[in-house]
Amino acid sequence: MSKQEQQTQFSRQIKLGVVAAYNAMLAFKKYKQSPVVISRDGQILHVPAEEMPLLPESGK
Repeated sequence: MSKQEQQTQFSRQIKLGVVAAYNAMLAFKKYKQSPVVISRDGQILHVPAEEMPLLPESGK
């Protein structure tokens, strides 16, 4: 496997891990019925977890 292929595979694995962590966080927030706190345009927002979209877990 070439270095480029290794880097591509590693990048794909990182992306899958981030998606899995995000979806797990949303499931936890829904279970605890607590909002997701985000920053948008310099303002802190409390968004209900039900309004946040799940990310698809594709390997692309």
